[in-house]
Amino acid sequence: QQQEQQRQQMEAQRRQQMEELQRRKREEEARTRLEQHAALTARKSINDLRAATPENFAELCQKVQEVLGQELPRCGSMAQRCQQDAAEQIEQARQRCEAVQEQRQRDEERKVEETQAFEEQQEGHKKQIGELVGLVEKAEATCGKLKEAAAPLEGGAFTAAQAADLQKVVNAAGAETKVACKDALDFVLAQRQRLEPASALLLSTQAEEVKKFVDDAREELLNLQKRIAECLTLAITSSVAAKAAGDKAVKRDTASRRMDKRGAGFDKYDKNRDGFLNEKELTEYAKGEFGFAVPKDGAAKIMALLAEAKKGVPKAKFHDLKVAVGVMREEEASKERIKKAQERKKFIEDKKAAYTADVGKVAESIEEVDKEVKKAEEKAVPLKAEEITKLSATDLSQALLSAQEQLTATKDEIESVRKQVKDLDQDLLVELASFVRLECRKLEVKLDLFAPRLAQVNLAYEKGKSHLIRQEQRELEMLRSEAAKAVKAFATEKKLSQDDLIKGMDKDGDGSVSKGDFTAFLEGCDGLKLESSQVDKLYGLLDESNTGAIPQDTLMCFIRVYYRVIQDTVITTEQTIKGSKTVRRLEVDEIVEALEGPVEEEDVKIKRIRASALKDSSEGWITVMGNNDTVFLEEHPPLFRLVAAAPLTKEIEATSETIKALPIGEPVEVLDWDKKDEAGHSRLRVRTRGGAGGGEERVTGWLAGPAGGEAAILKLEPRTS
Repeated sequence: QQQEQQRQQMEAQRRQQMEELQRRKREEEARTRLEQHAALTARKSINDLRAATPENFAELCQKVQEVLGQELPRCGSMAQRCQQDAAEQIEQARQRCEAVQEQRQRDEERKVEETQAFEEQQEGHKKQIGELVGLVEKAEATCGKLKEAAAPLEGGAFTAAQAADLQKVVNAAGAETKVACKDALDFVLAQRQRLEPASALLLSTQAEEVKKFVDDAREELLNLQKRIAECLTLAITSSVAAKAAGDKAVKRDTASRRMDKRGAGFDKYDKNRDGFLNEKELTEYAKGEFGFAVPKDGAAKIMALLAEAKKGVPKAKFHDLKVAVGVMREEEASKERIKKAQERKKFIEDKKAAYTADVGKVAESIEEVDKEVKKAEEKAVPLKAEEITKLSATDLSQALLSAQEQLTATKDEIESVRKQVKDLDQDLLVELASFVRLECRKLEVKLDLFAPRLAQVNLAYEKGKSHLIRQEQRELEMLRSEAAKAVKAFATEKKLSQDDLIKGMDKDGDGSVSKGDFTAFLEGCDGLKLESSQVDKLYGLLDESNTGAIPQDTLMCFIRVYYRVIQDTVITTEQTIKGSKTVRRLEVDEIVEALEGPVEEEDVKIKRIRASALKDSSEGWITVMGNNDTVFLEEHPPLFRLVAAAPLTKEIEATSETIKALPIGEPVEVLDWDKKDEAGHSRLRVRTRGGAGGGEERVTGWLAGPAGGEAAILKLEPRTS
């Protein structure tokens, strides 16, 4: 029970607390509503300042102060904010009113300025319009004179002299009017801005008055321009009318003179003066005036057509007579033209037949050419790739000569026929030009068909020629190699140095070897049997300058022997393999120059040579053939192909004259290795491999070197075939 009482007491306390909180909340809400209402009333009064003008600004400020005095005490916490907003709005309203006052002052000043400018424009316009009116009145005064001068044009006919005089007077008055009109128009162009002052539209304070002023000025100017145009039109039409009257008078006088002349012509042939032209007089008239002999039946036709009462042609029909004679002349001329046309047609047909016969002859010549082309193709059969390898050099040379002769003869025959075709197209008649040219084109097409066939023959000939050159080069190189081996063997047998060998060839010691000395020396080499023709070819190969003597440096190149590495091997320091040290390893396709040997090492049965590698001048002993017949080196001439284009110079210096530009793939023979120019650059003396027996001329010169090596300026590729 005690707990129940305590609980009830606590409930009563809570209800009292809740009622107190609600009472306070209601009081707070009432106070807040009162403050908001007071603030809203104050802000409404403050917002009225936004529409303040200079006239009601003081009144609105007074009203705001009164409202603030009444409402601020009720605004509570918003009183300060309302006071601040009121101060800002009053200041902004004051600034706006001051700006409005200033703008009104500027507008008033602008109105005064524009009023003054408008009055000046009106005054200037009035002055210019007055001057223009004076010019227009002057032009209209000249128009009055022009009308007086042109008044006679409305009357009757004039003689040519009268019309000319009247035209002069009208043109003079018209010119005066045109000058006056031009002065007025020039004035309009020069003073248009004053005469039509569009700039006045910018005077916004005088809008209505300005618009009326501009419209009136424009209308007044248009009226004056219209008056000027009327004066100018009158001047032009008067001049045209005067000219037309003059032209009409001239035509009238001309017609009158023509009629008088025609009457005189009639009287000239009217011998009996009866006023008629009889048949005889008519014939004399046609002969005398036109050089036309009227046929007898023609004269009768004219008389039947124009004669009156069998007396003849009257004077009134003299013009008809002239027309009738003209018609008869044209009929006779037409007959003559028809006759000539028929004769021309027959001539053209005969000429066409002659051309057709000539075309047939040329066609027969083309058939003969076809036979010659077939012969050339037959001559080229042995030169084809599958047949050419079966021929010896002699047979191939004869086949080439035969093919060349036939090819040349065929080409000459084709050119001869082309000339015949061209001759057909000369001095053509116009009527036959298209026919003949069409036939010539057909013949030319037939001739053009021979070109690809002859091109194949020529290609076979060139390939055969190249094959012969290569074959002769190989034979000549084999001959050179065989002779070089024999000379080398002779030197080895006699234990001669290169200098001693050269001295053995150069009997007279003049620094060169004659053909007799060279032949005698070769005959002394054991195992070398050469025919005289072979000796001649070999000597011609070495005697490059055709001086009849071989220089010693050429002989040195001749007796040198080169080997190509065909399998990896090494250079050693000693002749014997045992106890020898390796100088370096040789790579495949390197070229070495033999200095001694080959000699056979008895213990191991291998052949060795002492040699120098051209790549870096490494020197030592190299195995040529192993004891198991393994080939490491094979004898190979110093023949290379360029892998990059390079200039061939006349002297060792790279800056000397270029005698030939060598392309990629050009075969060359190296004569001197690794020579230094003044700049210390490595240079090679080479000779191009021009074909023997009619091939390209061989040229000797200098190239950049060395041959081989990664740092070489120009790389040379060994020729493997």
